[in-house]
Parts: sequence; C-alpha cells; structure tokens
Amino acid sequence: MLRLFRRNLIDIETHISLRFSQYPSLKSISTTSEGDETSKASDFKVSYFMNSFGLSSNSALKASELVVLKTTENADSVLLLLKNQGFTNAQIAKLVSISPRLVLLNPDKNLKPKIDFLRGAGFSTPDLTHIISSNPQILNSSLEKRILPAMGFLKGILGSDKDIISTIKNAKWILNSNLNELMRPKIAALQDHGVPAYRVSAMIKRNPSAFLSRSDRFSEALMIVKDMSFDPSSSLFCVALATVVGIDKSIREEKMELYGSFGWSEDDIVSAFKKQPQIMAISKSKIKRMMDFFVKESGCGLSLVSRYPNILLLSLEKRIMPRYSVTRVLISHGLLNRDVNFVTIFMLKEAKFLEKYVIKYQENVPQVMLAYQRKT
Repeated sequence: MLRLFRRNLIDIETHISLRFSQYPSLKSISTTSEGDETSKASDFKVSYFMNSFGLSSNSALKASELVVLKTTENADSVLLLLKNQGFTNAQIAKLVSISPRLVLLNPDKNLKPKIDFLRGAGFSTPDLTHIISSNPQILNSSLEKRILPAMGFLKGILGSDKDIISTIKNAKWILNSNLNELMRPKIAALQDHGVPAYRVSAMIKRNPSAFLSRSDRFSEALMIVKDMSFDPSSSLFCVALATVVGIDKSIREEKMELYGSFGWSEDDIVSAFKKQPQIMAISKSKIKRMMDFFVKESGCGLSLVSRYPNILLLSLEKRIMPRYSVTRVLISHGLLNRDVNFVTIFMLKEAKFLEKYVIKYQENVPQVMLAYQRKT
C-alpha cells in the first residue's frame, strides 16, 4: 500500500511538472515583474538626471546606478539651491556628474552653510561656482572639521583674504585637505633649509599643489634642488622645487634624454634648468618643436637656447616663428643687421614689437605685415 502511494505521488508530481513546463512564462512571472519595476525605476532616474540636471545619457546612467532616489523632492531642492546661488546649468551638470550623491544631501543643513561661509570669506559668485563645480568634494566635506580649519591655516600663513582666494583658485581641492598634516611639515623643512618665510608664502600662493604632494616626493625634490646649489633665499629655488615636485622621475628622465638628443650634455641641461627651471615643465612635444626650430630650422643655434632658456617657454607658433619671419624679411631688405639679437626681439612685449618692427616698415616693406600675420 505504501509503495503504491509513493508511486502515485511521483506520477502526480511528474504530471504537474510536465504541465507547468508547457507554460514557461509562469515560472518567471514574479521575477519579471520585479525586473520590470527595477527597470522602470532606473529609466525614471536616468530621465530625471538628464532633464533636471542636464546630464548626458552616459553620465545620467552612471548617476542612476549610484543614487537611490525614491522621490525627487530633496533633489529638486538641491537643484533650486544651486540655481539660486548662481551656478550655471553647465556647472550644475558638471557638479552632479562628478558627485551624483550630492542630490541626496540636505540643501539647508549640508550645502547652504558651506556656500554661505565661502561667500562670506570673499569669494565672488563666478569664483565660488567655478571652484565648487570643479571640486564638488568641498560640499561633501565637513564645514567644522575640514573647511574652517583649512581656511584658518591659510589665514595664518598667507594673511590676506585676497591671497587665500588666489591660493584656493590654484588648487581647488585644498579646502578638503588636512593642511596641518600635509603642509606644516613641508613649510618647516623649507625654513630649516633657509628659505625665508615670505618666499614660502609666495610659493604656497603660486604652487599650493606642491605642498599637497606626498611627503617623500617633496623631500626628494628638496634634496635634488639643494644638490644643484640653488640659493634658498632666491625665488628660483622655489620655482625649481615646485617644478621637480610636479614631475614624475620617469618623465624628468625622458625630458633629459630629449634635450640631450639635440646636443646638450647633462651639465648643459642642469645649467639651463638653473637659469629657468620651468624648461622641465613644458611638454615633450613642445620641447621637440622648439629645439627643432632653434637648432635645425632657424639657425639660431643651440648656444642661444643655452644662454637664454626662457625662450623655450614662449609660443613657437604665435610668437617665435612670426617674429623670426619678420626679422628675416627686414634683414633681406638691409633694414636690420644679420647679427641682430633674436632674444631681444623674441622677448619684447607684443605692442612694442609691432610698433618697432612691423608698423615702422610696413609702408615700404609690405611683406613684414604678411610675415607677422602668419601667426596660427
């Protein structure tokens, strides 16, 4: 009897299974329903981010994956606050693309106090909106634990609100950094090496990112600059330090090799660097174009660049080549000596060059204006 019961039970289960298999959609009806709801919610968020915050479809999709948005009430309030504070549509889109979770923050408790504080510190609306949209992390940072201490630290070092604002504009992430931990040891190291306080302040204002770098990287750069015998009391010491800190060792070595390929020895490169440290900050492509022009095309020669490396910082297309062309035209007409000082010509302010070498001769030698106008 028991055996018969089991057999009947198996037959019933098999029958039910076979009948159920004829309608496969019944198996997934619950899963499909849940999937549809999830898909609808995701589509809604994507559409909302695109239509309300101006995000691209890709950015909106990424934002929708990061944000749980049951209603739009809070996000709408965030949007209204940003618009009322002077953020442009493009800035709002940029801000939310970088940090989508900002739409979940309480606009009155989390966002407005920080914006009001920065505005009260002297930031104009254009500066304020640019800094925040470039670094939304400011709005995620604690006003009491991060922003206020950072502003206080900068105030103690730089003094004036104008200098503080200038510094923050040069390193927009500085307000969400622990400056006491990052900057104070580096400032102390510079002072220990004989860098005057006013030089340190000037370096912080111009190159704050150097003080936000890793401690080991800063220390290594400091030793490199010291070994080159830069005078710690000079502005060039700080320029050299900021330059070395800002460039990876491998990139520095590649640039050394590139300069060397044009005939400079290592001593020549160091000598040029000591005159103008920023020759290591320009891109490799620009180094090649500039050195090609001076060494191979113009005939100015490597010695000219060695003596006056500042010219490597000028624009080849907009300054060097047009002025060189004008000079060659004037030489060909006997209006300038062949041994003219090209460096003086290259370094002249635009208005002065135009007056002295173009306008003065354009009536008798129209080619000078044509040569000058070939700027790209």
